[in-house]
Amino acid sequence: MPTGSHFVSWAAYRTAYIAQLADKRGRSLSHKWYLDIHANTTIPDSHDHLYDRYVCSPSAAPVVSLVLGVTTNQKNRRWLVTFDGQAAPLFGKQLTIQPKKNTCIIVHWTSDCLSSPSDVICLRPCPGCNAHVPFPAANKYTAVEPQCTFTVSLLRSLILLTDCERIRHNTSVVVSSYSWTDLCDLVVSYYNRLSILPDFSSSPPVADGDSTASSFLRDSPGLPFPVILPPGSHYRYYTDGSLINLRSPDVSMGWSQVQIIHDAGYLNSVATYIYGTIRNWPSSTRAEVAAIYAALSVTLKDSIVSIYTNSQATIDGLRSCASSTYTNSRFYYKTTNFELWASIECCIHAKRLSVLPVKVKGHDGNYWNEFADSLANSAHQSDDAFLLPKTNITSSHNVRLVYDDVTCESNPRRLFKVYYQATYMHDLLSLKRFQFTLCLTDQDDYIVDWDLTWFTLNYSPTHDASFQAHHASRHYTFKFKLFLDELPLLEKLKITCPNLYIDFLTCRSCCNRKEDLMHLILYPKRRNVMHQILQSYQNHLFSKLCEAGELADMDPTPMLRKLSSLSC
Repeated sequence: MPTGSHFVSWAAYRTAYIAQLADKRGRSLSHKWYLDIHANTTIPDSHDHLYDRYVCSPSAAPVVSLVLGVTTNQKNRRWLVTFDGQAAPLFGKQLTIQPKKNTCIIVHWTSDCLSSPSDVICLRPCPGCNAHVPFPAANKYTAVEPQCTFTVSLLRSLILLTDCERIRHNTSVVVSSYSWTDLCDLVVSYYNRLSILPDFSSSPPVADGDSTASSFLRDSPGLPFPVILPPGSHYRYYTDGSLINLRSPDVSMGWSQVQIIHDAGYLNSVATYIYGTIRNWPSSTRAEVAAIYAALSVTLKDSIVSIYTNSQATIDGLRSCASSTYTNSRFYYKTTNFELWASIECCIHAKRLSVLPVKVKGHDGNYWNEFADSLANSAHQSDDAFLLPKTNITSSHNVRLVYDDVTCESNPRRLFKVYYQATYMHDLLSLKRFQFTLCLTDQDDYIVDWDLTWFTLNYSPTHDASFQAHHASRHYTFKFKLFLDELPLLEKLKITCPNLYIDFLTCRSCCNRKEDLMHLILYPKRRNVMHQILQSYQNHLFSKLCEAGELADMDPTPMLRKLSSLSC
């Protein structure tokens, strides 16, 4: 062309071509996309001169491609480039990596790249600076004792290629094949596009007259927004979930979703990402489903959505939601997380989305899936993680089943059964015979371990030559009579048979004490007999627990320690 060639930026491509597709649906020829751009970006009869709003100052296209630091591991430690708190370039060699936190400790090396940006980057050991954080265990990871170390984020770092991958005693200079001029635009672009924290106070720009986008933004309060494409576009998300500390008070579920737009100028095609947490009903599937809900809830109406996940259970549930077979099933309320699934199905039909679940193999080297996995793991410890509000995921029903401020998302029949069992247990313990348990709930003195008590009462040992069915029946009866205070003691017989046992009768062994359960256990003359009975049962119980531990390949020591610590 006589006037030269033009590079098309993403902003011009989006406003001049993609935004016009909705108006040309059925009439646009995709293979002549450049004609649409030409007609909307150049001045008519001006020999291809661009409008002023599309003219950008000339800049060299980046020719360097660096890999994200989050892809490293402890066995494959690399040189990293990142920024410090003063937005100055920071270089270092990885010393140790904390994958769950997406951080690493680096050995700090300095460079004069700012004073000589056109020269290749030369790194030299830092003798020690204000940013140094002592790391006493450094000698475990390197033969050369570092003088300056500190922690950096893997999500904010890029791998720097150098001529030396290993620091030795005689290593004084490490040279990269790039200059800071080569890397500056790439690193700054990476931080501007990828290092995005959720900003809930502002909204993405919306074109004037785009009422659909405005409605979409109002329907999705709280969640960060993706790169918004015109109605009818194809959104692609990689989603993942993470579950840690199951069956402990510190249980946590993290989720993440990564939006992919190919050939749009984004580094590694990653347009945006978001990671967060969700509470209640912990499971790995719930974390995966939460990521899908977060992706669909911020997607524009009348769009095609591809969800890439490594969870087959999530894919099966998503297909049921997309085909409207989920809520029509009689097993709907028996499905765990049914409120979350119902919110997803409601979102799909309300926005008229075409959802295409795609199965990807986990931990198989897929960059976007690994990136989503690392984000989900980092959500547990990150202060920037977005907590998915329960009001968002339980808004599809007018009536919800809530107990103790937790919405029921499991089989309601099971909830009612457990609730009434707990109610009956509470009524049982409120009887006068169990008033002595009130003093056992004092945290300063003693706390009843009800889990261990229930386990002991329901324990059914295996019958063998030394422990047959009638022995098990007698032990079972004895246990529950002790628990229910139904042993035929004298004080009990006075209540059940007052015509046979008069009130002034006392223990026939000491003749001066009432014969109740505590006296039976603590009476010195009978303590040895009672101790032998309880000890024989305890020994048999311990032996069976040891056998079960060997068969299950588990250590029964914690359970044995708890049982042996009981005062009886």
